[in-house]
Amino acid sequence: MGSAASVPSNPNSTLRLQTPSRIVAAFLNLANKPHHAPLVAAKTQWKIAQPYGGNHGEPSTNEQELLNMLHDPVGQKHIGAFAKKILTSETFFCWVEIKEFREAPSIGYRKSMAKLIYRKYIKNGSTMALGSITSELIALYDKNIADLDVKHGTSATVDFFDPLMNNIVADMCKSTFLRFKTSPEYEAYKKDLKDTYNKVTIEDFEYLELLGSGGFGRVVHARKKSTGKHYAMKIQLKTGLLDEHHDQLSQITSEKDILQICHNPFVLDMHYSFQTPAHAIIVTELVRGGDLGDVLKASRDGYLHEDRVRLYAAEIGMAINHMHELGLVYRDLKPGNVLLGEDGHVILADMGLAAGFDPTKLKKVGDSGHYRYEPVMPKLTRRKTTVGTRGYMAPEIISGKLVKRDQRPGYTFAVDFWSLGVTMFELMCGFQPFSMHSNGNFFQEVANEEIFRLSPRTQHKIELQKMAQGVTFPQHLTRNAQDFLKRLLEVSPEHRLGCNSEKGFAEFMEHSFFETIDWEKLMMKHIDSKFKPALPLLSDKKIYNSYEHMMSHFDMRDKDFIRHDWYADPDPEMQKHFDTWDFISQYTLRAELGIAKELDETNIPINLQVWPIRTWTCSMGNLFAMCGFSTKQSREASFNKALHLNDSLLKALKELGLEHNHLYALYQIFLAMDRDKSGEINMLEFFDYIGL
Repeated sequence: MGSAASVPSNPNSTLRLQTPSRIVAAFLNLANKPHHAPLVAAKTQWKIAQPYGGNHGEPSTNEQELLNMLHDPVGQKHIGAFAKKILTSETFFCWVEIKEFREAPSIGYRKSMAKLIYRKYIKNGSTMALGSITSELIALYDKNIADLDVKHGTSATVDFFDPLMNNIVADMCKSTFLRFKTSPEYEAYKKDLKDTYNKVTIEDFEYLELLGSGGFGRVVHARKKSTGKHYAMKIQLKTGLLDEHHDQLSQITSEKDILQICHNPFVLDMHYSFQTPAHAIIVTELVRGGDLGDVLKASRDGYLHEDRVRLYAAEIGMAINHMHELGLVYRDLKPGNVLLGEDGHVILADMGLAAGFDPTKLKKVGDSGHYRYEPVMPKLTRRKTTVGTRGYMAPEIISGKLVKRDQRPGYTFAVDFWSLGVTMFELMCGFQPFSMHSNGNFFQEVANEEIFRLSPRTQHKIELQKMAQGVTFPQHLTRNAQDFLKRLLEVSPEHRLGCNSEKGFAEFMEHSFFETIDWEKLMMKHIDSKFKPALPLLSDKKIYNSYEHMMSHFDMRDKDFIRHDWYADPDPEMQKHFDTWDFISQYTLRAELGIAKELDETNIPINLQVWPIRTWTCSMGNLFAMCGFSTKQSREASFNKALHLNDSLLKALKELGLEHNHLYALYQIFLAMDRDKSGEINMLEFFDYIGL
């Protein structure tokens, strides 16, 4: 039925502890008071990598027990809470983030994570700088981080932080863990460990509404009882999956496997997968902002403006590049498969046609029980199956339809960049560049009707001819946008933007269309989307008493066109094809236990720091004025005004789009530091102190 959460049994990773910073400790204590929802950093659900082994010899018994705790979400919860209590939490958070850095399967995301960790914990003057780092180590990382940008082809490998990590477990063991073992919190941890690792089943959710249904699948809005979190639950009939994949049974779990391995800020997150005897169930994040097709239809102009599409193009590009790095080809990119989150950022969904994932390439990592996908030259993988959605398929896929399978030259990841070009053209122009469907021209519609009467083979030939003729653009598109689309819609895949064998995705990122995009900030979701979707009301009322009650309601509703027996169990021999179905993301478990929220809160000063400087040069004076501050005023006046600051600062931050109260918390800390012996507070110095 369900699946026990998988916990590494022998993690062998080291990290370092730090002298507590009273400033950051005070900030964390203030941040724990009731406040507005923090800015949420990029999603951090990433596949487990090789645990760090280090080169400092065998760990002591206490160190090994600490390592086991640190690699377990329940252990993280307890040791993290204790470290916070005794003011040693900076090192714990650093350990967690470096662990996530090591687990990231995407090279691009790992590079962004490396820079974030450096800015946060290593760089001189960082808000959470680790006090025990030597000046030599700081100098080493100053150079290594600079090399990531300066030296072509330099990447942040998984051992990037090994020099930093070698002595941390010993420090953390002495400063935190030995004290933890003699505290009442240790006994609470052991009890919690026994109680937590149970199975996820249909009984763990409440069922609120139907979101969609198909032949042997239903998608429902569900809420987890233990956390109150809302999810989308996809319920698939096992016998239906077996029928659909009867000629290739290994593909039954392909969509689930792909969602499980693709962890990226712009790819749909899967939190759980489990099963009943009759049903195979996937639980993903609930995305309520609609899709880009809906956005286009709602546009008054019939198309979207370039500034808006630019962000979408960059984020989709990062999503498909992430898949390519994992050896996957998406193959079904279109507006309807790109969802919008509540924050206005894109989420690539529907992995039904994605391919290239080979379970035999999942390499077992040590004795942890976890697996990591290690593709061999993934971007050179060629596929021959001619799939996709009409109007969005690349010419090399369409041409494959004209010959027998054994004569097809195949195609590579370049097909996704073609589909991206078609999708972006449609968003910016309001119609597709080569589709048989027209942009509303009456005579073109008549011509298309004639074309549709032709054989599929003839239609494919006509479509290829139209592609070879190139594309024309509406006058409202800028030259940069036209060149961007033209290069994506290059018939020759070798010359298509983003597919250059030398530069690869860097060529895509460096196009002048993205001149205003900061890719490092975007990868961490530190760029705000100006366009937020209008969200439907979130249904919060429990409608069904149970999973069975919900299913019977849908049976009655759909009784006239149900083609499958929704309660038929596969025979025992066929059930074996679902042996690997069950999955609980340990990062989802971490979020449920509170670790993810704590970690996100430590990112708030960093999020502020990476916002464009021009935002602050334009708004800092306004911020002071709205809060009633001059650039200098007496300490006594500042203390008095601080008593009344919260409401005015929150109002000011809201008007500036920075609605949270952590800046206020930092200001109070600054007041208490006695930094200015003259008795005056320099507000510009305060902003400089917190990295703004």
